[in-house]
Amino acid sequence: MEWTYENYREHQSFNTLADLNEAVRQHLYYNASEFNKTTVTVLKTLSRYSCVVLGVSWLKVATLAKAIDKSEKTVRRALKLLEELNVINRIPTIRKKGGRGYDICVINKHDQAKVSSREESETASESKDEKGIELKETLTSLKTKIIRKNDLDDTYVSDSVPQEFRKLVRCYWDNAKTIEDYWRMTLIANCKMYDTDALLNVAIHSFKQTIGKLKSGAIRKKPIAYYYGVVTAKLDDLYYEELYELGFGA
Repeated sequence: MEWTYENYREHQSFNTLADLNEAVRQHLYYNASEFNKTTVTVLKTLSRYSCVVLGVSWLKVATLAKAIDKSEKTVRRALKLLEELNVINRIPTIRKKGGRGYDICVINKHDQAKVSSREESETASESKDEKGIELKETLTSLKTKIIRKNDLDDTYVSDSVPQEFRKLVRCYWDNAKTIEDYWRMTLIANCKMYDTDALLNVAIHSFKQTIGKLKSGAIRKKPIAYYYGVVTAKLDDLYYEELYELGFGA
């Protein structure tokens, strides 16, 4: 079967670009612990090629691999993981001369029920005491800067981390590894899309928002995962604003 534009439209999964944007944002946030940098890049690349027929792209693996400068094997692993996590569906096509062709990739709407069910099963073995201790330690770290003997302070942070960002994070966690981890998550979310100045501005606002939520009790654990979600959302907003300016979207 030779696929046409109308065939692709039959699998359209979103009504507006804003809906697609929000779904990708939710997938990135709730699957942050499962995704590596390549998986994030693959999903974002798929979303950027899914603006004509919203949610649907039809890139060959070789084309996708070239676009993100990765091997086809690596891209196939990322696509497999995305499908296993119900982030995308892959619909195989058949070549004119027979044999399997490229896959149609359909980005799914985010299903919070499935994510919640997975998270509950992963945390079922945690006791209430353990959760209470973890929360107490997190809140304590905001009030006092406790540096263990084996920890290194911010003076050991790599020069690749912008000084302004390092100074901000050290106000709450004066620990080289923690500071570098937050910046590393920023780079993963960015995927080299924006320059350092634009990225730094987003990172600072995202970190402040994370601290605000942590202090209010809205975040009880893994503040870095929340931070990653905020950075991703803000960078996606910048990207989709550019698309709107170019005439795409609803």
